[in-house]
Amino acid sequence: MYRNIVTGRSYLQHGVTIRPGDTVIDVGANVGIASLAFSWEAPGVRVLAFEPARDAHEALVANFAEHGVDGHVFDHALSDHDGAATLTNYPESTAMTSLHADRDYDVALTRTFLTNSGFAGRDIEDMMRGRHRTETQECATRTLSAVIDEQGLTGIGLLKINVEKAEHEVLRGLAERHWPLVRQVVLQLHDMGGRLQELRADLTVRGLRVTVDQDPLLAGTDIYELFAVRP
Repeated sequence: MYRNIVTGRSYLQHGVTIRPGDTVIDVGANVGIASLAFSWEAPGVRVLAFEPARDAHEALVANFAEHGVDGHVFDHALSDHDGAATLTNYPESTAMTSLHADRDYDVALTRTFLTNSGFAGRDIEDMMRGRHRTETQECATRTLSAVIDEQGLTGIGLLKINVEKAEHEVLRGLAERHWPLVRQVVLQLHDMGGRLQELRADLTVRGLRVTVDQDPLLAGTDIYELFAVRP
């Protein structure tokens, strides 16, 4: 994650920038590598980070404290309603933790990623052994608009979303009255049921310039990165 996010600047591409004093919302923060990168990018950046998986959340809190990140860490998920949900956690592959986990899908995805990375078949099987063990936990869900109102936000420099098949639910939790506050959106998208074209069209109508990209290591999968910037 460090190599991809910090060294490779994977979220800061296609015109996406962090300005001094920006508020960044990091949805699906994991242990906080992206949050740290955003906070290092410019002075006065404030980060609101969301991670419901218990172990990742504890590491996220520790990273905010260790590195003096200005902001707040939340232990609930963002969705299209206030309530509760069951989270499936992969302790050995935390980036796959999801409200919509599908073990067969996730196993195939990992195999494709490792193949694209250049590993041999025998090594891939060794690396995957035990990697998709799961455990479940209950977590609270809230809407992004509820958080915006609670925090009194008047602008969002960047809305970053990486939530393993729940990205459309996060966006449905953003009320129309709050969309003008959002200057940029970066998200990882699972193109299921035409979501990619639907979301691209929706953001374009809202006045954002949209670029779609795919990590070469994810070639052959339905995972894409979407970068949306308000001119």
